[in-house]
Amino acid sequence: MKKTIVIVAHPHIEKSVVNRYWADALIGKVSLRFLADATPLDSPIDIANEQEILEQYDRIIFQFPLYWYGAPALLKRWLDEVMTFGWAYGPGGDKLEGKELGIAVSCGGAEDQFSTAGFQLYTLADYMKQYEGVAAFVRAKWIGIHAIYDTFAQDITDRLPLNTQEYLTFLNK
Repeated sequence: MKKTIVIVAHPHIEKSVVNRYWADALIGKVSLRFLADATPLDSPIDIANEQEILEQYDRIIFQFPLYWYGAPALLKRWLDEVMTFGWAYGPGGDKLEGKELGIAVSCGGAEDQFSTAGFQLYTLADYMKQYEGVAAFVRAKWIGIHAIYDTFAQDITDRLPLNTQEYLTFLNK
């Protein structure tokens, strides 16, 4: 089994339904890193520590709620600062080469809205291409997306157990 870390980039995990449920279900199955605790927006990121942590894993999953068709600012800042020249890319930048990279994302909109004919105009995969690009840039293997949609619907707590089992399958493929 691949050694996996899930980087949870929900800025308010205590208020989350989906991301908190997912994280609770992953305890003891994979390593979890809560960015809001480890790297608050008003504190400097310990870049060397974050890099050292990533080097220990074969598979890195970014888990977050979809904010304006991307990840929360916390993850963007973390990527900007941790994925450095000479470490993640460029001469000597091979620390993520061969690792697996994927995302788990929760979406407020319904799945059928994420299409060229839908309200969102594009698929979730289209919006998440940037992470596939990050994987390619650092020479990691892109393993794709796990998602849950329509997270504000009344039946979300009924759908979470099955979706979480699918998430665990995604993590173990």
